Amino acid sequence: MSDKKTSSAVFRIAAPVLTVLYTALCIFLYYKYMGWTEGSVYESDLPAHISLAVDDGLIYSLISLIIIGLSKSGTLIVLPVLLGLFAALSVFFTAELIIEITDKKTNPNAAVLLALLLNIVMPCYIRGLSDGRYMGMHASSIWHNSTYLMMKWLGLWTILVYLNIEKDISKKLTVKSYLFFTVILTITTAAKPNFFLAVTPAMLVFLIIDLAGKKAPLRRLVMFGSAVLPSFAVMILQNRALFNAGAGGSGIVIAPGKAMGAHTGYLLIVSVLSIAFPLMMLLLHIKEIFKNRYLLFAWLCAGCGYMEYFLFSEKGARDMDANFSWGYAFTIILIFGISLVLWINDLKDIKKKNILTKCYLAGCGLVLAYHTYCGLLFFIRLCMGVSYMMWG
Repeated sequence: MSDKKTSSAVFRIAAPVLTVLYTALCIFLYYKYMGWTEGSVYESDLPAHISLAVDDGLIYSLISLIIIGLSKSGTLIVLPVLLGLFAALSVFFTAELIIEITDKKTNPNAAVLLALLLNIVMPCYIRGLSDGRYMGMHASSIWHNSTYLMMKWLGLWTILVYLNIEKDISKKLTVKSYLFFTVILTITTAAKPNFFLAVTPAMLVFLIIDLAGKKAPLRRLVMFGSAVLPSFAVMILQNRALFNAGAGGSGIVIAPGKAMGAHTGYLLIVSVLSIAFPLMMLLLHIKEIFKNRYLLFAWLCAGCGYMEYFLFSEKGARDMDANFSWGYAFTIILIFGISLVLWINDLKDIKKKNILTKCYLAGCGLVLAYHTYCGLLFFIRLCMGVSYMMWG
């Protein structure tokens, strides 16, 4: 059997087996999270989200409606399975994005394995620079927050839909594709508004670029841009729910670094360590950023998400909860994804590279390996009952 056929066979077996294993572990983890009352064993936001929805009737996210529906029907016990499905869908749509940005040249099973890696990687942790492997660091792989879990897979799907429409905007924009994008963007915003805040500014930049470059008629571009309007309406409703007197907050304040630096005295270093591999690949491919629309879009999203997280905080009881972090957290998987594709492509042409570039790519691989190690260690510890905060 040829090496190519052997690799294909390994991918075909490993992809479904590891996906099922990962999903099963997530379901187990969420089941344990549901039973948490206090202490640092299987600590998560899930019981609080359930209590806010069921006991207080606070509806600020789509997951709140789902929890209330499950509670009233007496089937709340299936919530861990639903959240496990969300984790699996995140892997699926990450794989679809990989296939999309490689012009459908990636084997679907290989894409699933790469997607599993991207849903596991965590910041390069160095003891003493932050309060823990999660607290003070910036990560896309987050398992303890139900609203984020829902936003993540919906967000990946929304971006996949957006990129496909934007790619062909010069030729057409059908009513069907416009309506579908509008609906999926609105649903994702309803799941968690942080997606909208981090990603739509990058979409606006692309719209301006298309307008300046006369990529499509003005009428078509304006129509495409109007897809965000229902999401604005959803955000207004969410804002009213979150910032009323009984919701624990009273508004938003500009406070550079306040929430972001709450758990580290080395904010710049921690920011770099959290996305070390993408930053290294960006330095290598910086000249391509205006030629590669996927690279530009991913980093625009990450830049917007980071600045929002850095600049803004909430007033009131949630002032140090860092709720502006969720948008940036989501965008991290985008820059890791495009960076992973670039790294693999560079390895395919490794013979054409000079010795310095070869050494640099090897260094990138080592950093990626440490990101992956930190993610696996974090996830395994979660499954063993360690708090997601992982102090110290």
